[in-house]
Parts: sequence; structure tokens; C-alpha cells
Amino acid sequence: MKIQLNSMHLFNKISFIGLLCLSSFLMKSQSPISLSNSNMPGSGDTLRYSIALINSLGTYTQTGTNFTWNFSSLTPINQGVRSYKNAIQTPYALFFLSFGEYGEKVADTIGAGPLTLTNYYLFYKKQSLPVNAYISDGAGITFSGVPVPNYYSDKDELYHFPMSYPKYDSTTFKFATMGSTLIPIQYSKTGSRVTKVDGWGTVTTPYGTSACLRLITTQYSQDSIKNNLIPFPVGFPNNQRSYQWLTTGSKIPFLEINGNLVGNTYSVTQIRYRDVARTITGIENKVLDSEQLALYPNPASDVLNLPFVLNESAEVLIYSQEAKLVKRLTLEGKVNEFPAVNVSELCKGIYIIHLKTDTNKTVFKFIKE
Repeated sequence: MKIQLNSMHLFNKISFIGLLCLSSFLMKSQSPISLSNSNMPGSGDTLRYSIALINSLGTYTQTGTNFTWNFSSLTPINQGVRSYKNAIQTPYALFFLSFGEYGEKVADTIGAGPLTLTNYYLFYKKQSLPVNAYISDGAGITFSGVPVPNYYSDKDELYHFPMSYPKYDSTTFKFATMGSTLIPIQYSKTGSRVTKVDGWGTVTTPYGTSACLRLITTQYSQDSIKNNLIPFPVGFPNNQRSYQWLTTGSKIPFLEINGNLVGNTYSVTQIRYRDVARTITGIENKVLDSEQLALYPNPASDVLNLPFVLNESAEVLIYSQEAKLVKRLTLEGKVNEFPAVNVSELCKGIYIIHLKTDTNKTVFKFIKE
């Protein structure tokens, strides 16, 4: 009897310890992560991402604590790489020399004709003072073979650290390109950035599943442009919002949903998520399937004619090669009339056009010349 009681006592003690361990594990697994500057990109990082079809997104605004976001249905349509170099390894080494300064090459060439710019870099910095933050420090462009630095006079603090849930930051920024007779156009922007960490949990994309913080960052900016012909600045609002899911290991957002904010109306323009190298086939197959219905003229400069009569209204979405939504419109069905889309305002390049009705969806590729 005594042995039985001791055995029961030992069993109860082991069970109690087991419950404590299990409880401790569950509490740890359900705790929100915390991020620091070490979780941001640095010199030598080469980070691949995929751009997803906007229509594959689903619900993204819901949030909470210990929340589960599932975006496994995202359809990748293009890929790219964000590559970061120490500033001294870029063409602008003499202009961005401070410790922790990194350059990301955005484009080999932008613009055209007399306004062609090359070696377009954005520069970021991990700083501890005056605040612990990851900041956007400036940009480098080369014009007529001359490297030109452009700085934030009031740095854009993209993330403040330590970053945890909940967190709210509001900062200001001011940026201007160098004004000189060398470059005939000067661009500037000034405004504020509001960032809030509004949830935490786990996020799933085609890349995988990871613990995350969810944040919303909104840029409220007044941009202006002036040139040699118009010496006074012409201003316009440029408000942008990004939903981001940040993790400890991805360095760039595990998932980011970017878009424009006009008043209280938010429209998604791009979905981008951390990824591995993969063969993109989905959108390409759809484009090939519709090539038998040829758009004309293609290439097009002003008007793009669709090769069939619409019997019902259709939504038209035009995407750039980077999968940014650049134009959205509705076409009404008209008997014995071939619909046309005005593309005169688009920049030169390759575009993908989605035509959606209640009963069908067709995807085309065209060139704007």
C-alpha cells in the first residue's frame, strides 16, 4: 500500500512538472517577436522576392494578437532581387560614407532622351542616434556621366527600434534632388510617416510560415517638381500606405501590400513577398492562351483596340512588368462595337492587361511605344 501511494505521488509530481513545461512552451510560442536593426538588410544581402497577382490576395485588413494570416493562395507573376552594398562599393562612395550606410540599386536606367538617368541607388542607414532607427538617407543618380547625390535634410525614419507590439510612431521627412543647371528638373517632397504595429502572430505565403509582427505605415507627402521652364514648384499630394508583415529572418518584409491613399480610399498597386527562386508559369500561360485574339495595334501609342465585341460590362486592369497596377477602368458592353482603351498616358514598356466580366477573364500582353 505504501509503495502504491509513493508511485501515485511520483506520477502526480511528474504530471505537474510536465504541465508546467507544456504551459511554459505554449506561453513562449505565443509571445510576440521583437525586432531590432540587426533584422534589417545590410551589406552583402541579396534578397529574392516575388510579385503576386493582386486578384489572388484575399482579405488582408484583419489583424489581432496571436493572429493567423494565410496568404498561401498568392499567385506569383514575376520575381526580382533586392541587393545591398556597402556605400563605398557604389558609384556614390564619396557622398555616403557614414558607418552603417548601404546602397540598393533600383534601376540601371530611368527616364529617356535628354533626361536619361543611370545608376539609380537608394541609400539606407542603421543608426542608433539621435534615435534607434532604420532610415532612408538619400538617393544617387548619374546624369551625363556625373554622379549626383541627393539627400534627406530631414531623414525618413522607416522603422523605430526596438519594434514590438503594440507600437506607434509619427515622424517627419524632407527630401530634394540637387538643384543645378546640370539637371533641368528638381524634385522634392516633404511630409510625415505614421507607423503602427497593430498585430502579431504567424503569416503564411507560398514562401512558408513564420512568426511575425504586422504593421501599417502611411506616408503623407506633398511632392513638387520645377524645371527651367517653370521656375516655381508645382505641387501635388502623394499619400501611400503599406501593410507589412515583418519577421526576424527575412530582412525585407515577409509580405508587403503597397498602394495609394486618396482621401479615405485605399487602392492596392503591388503585392510583394520574400521568396526563393521559382519558375513563374501561371500568368504566362494565360497570356499565351489569349494570343490568338490579337490586340491591335500592338505596339500601341495612343489607343489599344480589343479584338471582340463586349456583350456585358467589363473591368480592365493594366499592370506594368513589375506587376504594379497602373490603370483601372470599366468598359460598357455595346452591340457591334469593338471596345478600345486609351493608353496614351502610359510610359514606354511592356504591360499586361486583364479583362474581367461576370462570366469570363482574358489576359493579354501588349507593348506601349
